[in-house]
Amino acid sequence: MSSTPQPFVVRYKKNDGSRHTLQLHAINRKEARIVAMETNAYLRRYPTSVDSILHAA
Repeated sequence: MSSTPQPFVVRYKKNDGSRHTLQLHAINRKEARIVAMETNAYLRRYPTSVDSILHAA
């Protein structure tokens, strides 16, 4: 298991139906969710709005 941060894409949907993506670096998907919630006010308030967390190439 690598401890080097890797690129991830976090996709989420707002209450108005619009879809958004965040690109960030994290060690794994769990940390990517935490980083997304720390850096995005909407995800901090509505963490269950995350649709997917994908490993970016």
